[in-house]
Amino acid sequence: MRPVFKDRVNSFYLINKPNYTLISVALCKFLYGFYTSAIGSMLVPIGELFKINLKTQSVIFPFNYFGQIVIIFFVGYFADMFGKKIVHLSALVLLGLSALLFNYIRSFSMFMVLFLFMGLFGISINTIADATVSDTFKNKKGYYLNIAHVFFGLGAMTSPIVFNFVFSMTSDFRSVYFILFIIALVVVFLISMAKYPSVEDEKIRPSVVSGFLKNRNFMILCLYSLLTSGAMHSISGWIPTLFQKNLGISASVSNYSLSFFWLSIVIARTATAFLSKKYQERQLLKILNIIIFIVLAVSFFFDNYWVLLADYMLTGLLMGGTFPLMIAYSAEIFPKYSTSRLAVIFSFSAIGMFSIPALVGIIADIFPIYKILPFTSLPFLVYFFVFGGDAKKHSGYKESLKR
Repeated sequence: MRPVFKDRVNSFYLINKPNYTLISVALCKFLYGFYTSAIGSMLVPIGELFKINLKTQSVIFPFNYFGQIVIIFFVGYFADMFGKKIVHLSALVLLGLSALLFNYIRSFSMFMVLFLFMGLFGISINTIADATVSDTFKNKKGYYLNIAHVFFGLGAMTSPIVFNFVFSMTSDFRSVYFILFIIALVVVFLISMAKYPSVEDEKIRPSVVSGFLKNRNFMILCLYSLLTSGAMHSISGWIPTLFQKNLGISASVSNYSLSFFWLSIVIARTATAFLSKKYQERQLLKILNIIIFIVLAVSFFFDNYWVLLADYMLTGLLMGGTFPLMIAYSAEIFPKYSTSRLAVIFSFSAIGMFSIPALVGIIADIFPIYKILPFTSLPFLVYFFVFGGDAKKHSGYKESLKR
């Protein structure tokens, strides 16, 4: 790509307002949330269409997230080579085209291939969105990142509602991704007019990633990302199946239950955005972790639909703000190299999102899903003590490179 063309595209904008950039990239997170949540709604129809059990259905999670672990580092490389805006627009177009193609797939194996590619493009969009917010708003990152992550929750909350509507009209679960295609087109238009921040010294080198991985505090956050993302997506990924297969609830009510769960996430991220203005991220994480552990763990003793739904919603209210708080906390440790920093964090998060929900699905052929999910609360108890330790001065990137 010619440098002149690259510079023109990345520096082009029609609206030079940070809040417009925030809303534009936040809609990228809406898109990614919509796509991710739709997987939970589609598990039962896919199982019924292809006559496969829960263990086989759980393969969808590795296919969707495994590629994200690899591509996420190339996102940083491409962002450095071509610019964040070009990479963002390209990933949006490719995700939209993949969503359109989804409507014409008729075999389970091809579904898996398409989930793989949509996962690649989706996480690319998500990573660049967070990096752009982090670079645009140097102060109060926790607040603005929570605002952006609210849109992820809004997308995830909207998806089951749209799924129920589209499925009732077409009787084809594939049609929900045609709506995704339309949303992608709108977001491409909005992003094209936004001004992206110009960040110096953003070279992606192996030494950068190595420096991250050598830092104890940063690795603690990465493992937290893995375990907590796995827990959250285990709940969201299996809620419709849990209520339909374990408790005999209708498909439409089960999908609306997923929307309620993501509504609680939205409320949590909105509240956490304002709390992060007043309290340090570490303090909030400490308090949230112990309460999450208690609330999610006690769900083991429930087998009533309404009680379980209330418990999962309360868990969402507590869990929703933890991920953006963790990202903001990582920016305090490593203020530079936002794309590389987020690439490492999201790669660990993707490991959790494909491994833990898949493990739940494998065990679900033996035990009810609602008896398995409470065990995903254990990491929150561990991290209550981790974040509850003395708030030592955290070493940053430069210090880790010296080791």
